[in-house]
Amino acid sequence: MKEATLQAVKRAMPGHGRARIHEKLLSYLGIDDQSEVEVSTKAGATLTLTVFADTVVEEGTIRISSEDLEKLNIPDGGEVDVRRKIPLDEQILAAAESTAGQIKEGAQEIGAKLSETAEKIQKGAADTAEQISTKAKELTEKVKEDAKPIGEKVSKAAKSSADAIIDKIPLGKLSADIEKELSAADPEEAKRIRGILVGMEGEKAAVRVQVAAGRTVGNLTIPPEIKLVTVQRDGEILGSDNNIVFKEGDIVYISGSSDAIGFVTRMLEG
Repeated sequence: MKEATLQAVKRAMPGHGRARIHEKLLSYLGIDDQSEVEVSTKAGATLTLTVFADTVVEEGTIRISSEDLEKLNIPDGGEVDVRRKIPLDEQILAAAESTAGQIKEGAQEIGAKLSETAEKIQKGAADTAEQISTKAKELTEKVKEDAKPIGEKVSKAAKSSADAIIDKIPLGKLSADIEKELSAADPEEAKRIRGILVGMEGEKAAVRVQVAAGRTVGNLTIPPEIKLVTVQRDGEILGSDNNIVFKEGDIVYISGSSDAIGFVTRMLEG
């Protein structure tokens, strides 16, 4: 996987969670416009951002918000490594392939043991019926003993890999930005909102109100494909009533398509 070392330059306009790079870097990184990338520092800080192609941006730079610079703990102009964020389905596929390989290896070991046992039984066929019966009984017990640790090994490998796959699936988990904002709310309310967001289709976002302060929910032209889940103010969950008047710093939880979320984010943040 290719990565590029770029100079992180502060954006003139706010917009955390989004960044701009020169369009030539898209093919180098193997991504499309508005794809997610992982941005990391030498100190180990990592952030997932959505990048937009922009011919005005210098090729060796990535423009991000001052808030995201602060999260990465680097100054304006500091160096970051940028690479494509591996989609969830690719991560699951890799874990599944690893599981299949471990199970196949264990099955081959069991097959070899059974083949060896069969050869021993054939050699004993020349003995008397009583000898054969005794031999078969002994060998049967041996098969059980030999196969038991191998079976346990296969079972443990499968369980371990299955757990790894489950860990890759974000059941009940949301982005770090959303979890950060929910942490300020009442735990029970945060749990309820988290459950609603996880159950919705499309992308989710927590948008901080700036330019929309003073306007009501009903006064905004929100696309029909956007679901406004609730408004949070100083940790208090207000709901999504059309008469709620936005204040600067309010957190608005929304769900929908990537383009629609970008539109609403610009409407609320500026």
